[in-house]
Amino acid sequence: SEEFVGEFLRARGVRPDEVVVSSKWGYTYVADGKVELGEGEPHEVKDHSVRNFLKQVEETAHHLGEYITLYQVHSATFDSGALTDPALHAALAATRASRGWALGVSVSGPSQPAVLRAALRLRDDRTGAPLFDSVQCTFNVMEQAAGEALKEAREMGVDVVVK
Repeated sequence: SEEFVGEFLRARGVRPDEVVVSSKWGYTYVADGKVELGEGEPHEVKDHSVRNFLKQVEETAHHLGEYITLYQVHSATFDSGALTDPALHAALAATRASRGWALGVSVSGPSQPAVLRAALRLRDDRTGAPLFDSVQCTFNVMEQAAGEALKEAREMGVDVVVK
């Protein structure tokens, strides 16, 4: 989809300052375009390793580079390593510094508030600023568990995206 969006914007002469484009990293699609897979075969595999981040950031830069405003960790959890890997945090901060992209983290599921708060505690070691410029989580009429954590994010100056 990054390739499609980048080609679409360029073909229509859309300038980067005319749009806000966000993308996520952390999943590798392995279904090879198939809709139907065998039982237990995944369409995608989560991988929040530094190696995968560096690979996917280059792919995103190739397809959407001049358009990216926000680059998000896709579905961070306590088990994924995205919140506990100092090398990954350094790579994220270096990407923000070198490319000018804001960094975000998306969360989902019943532990959203706790994961969100853990993400908000992370800092850019070079600047001391919050590592993430934005957070994205589920918040609606039926799901409001993350409300206080989202309020805390806003009070810190972190942008909030709800899904």
